[in-house]
Amino acid sequence: MSSLVNIVSWSQQLACEVLSPGDLAVDLTAGKGRDTYTLAKAVGLEGQVVAFDVQATAIEQTTEFLQTNDLAVNSWPTDQTLPEQSGIFLIKACHSTIDKVLHHPAKAIMANLGYLPGGDQALVTRPDSTLAALEQSLGLLAPGGRLVVTVYPAHPGGGEEGDVVASLLALLPCDAWQVLRLTVVNSPEAPYLLVAELRQFLS
Repeated sequence: MSSLVNIVSWSQQLACEVLSPGDLAVDLTAGKGRDTYTLAKAVGLEGQVVAFDVQATAIEQTTEFLQTNDLAVNSWPTDQTLPEQSGIFLIKACHSTIDKVLHHPAKAIMANLGYLPGGDQALVTRPDSTLAALEQSLGLLAPGGRLVVTVYPAHPGGGEEGDVVASLLALLPCDAWQVLRLTVVNSPEAPYLLVAELRQFLS
């Protein structure tokens, strides 16, 4: 795929632009671990990355991918608050439980919606849990931080889920938030990107 319309590459770039060593970054949909890895490289060994996925297969694939790339992985229970400490933490849980685990501000939060590549296409992210996760994520962002969401409208339910996300972000007040939509305009079923940035200096 051309780099111009490779939405996943754009999502990673826009998330990593605001990250520095030592920051907290969150992957709401671990999948195969590519976004988790990208975030981990951006925050460095002194940073913290937290990745969620409801599927055991995704957690296993993410663990294997990270370990293959010489990164240590920790698991964390869903009923305990995660302290501010360095490392990569994988949590087998729905992303809508983020507020039960994290209470310190994140600089970048990513979500790659849809189904696990190569997995069961009937197991997809859902509008209700996605909306809950993103609402909580907006409250966790540090000033200057970004919520980066990749939407896949081609699969059943994907378009409706994207509409829910877009409606949520469209209601954010422009004096506090900047919101971007990056779309392949001549391919309506292509993935697209929604990004919300909390302004660094609020009036």
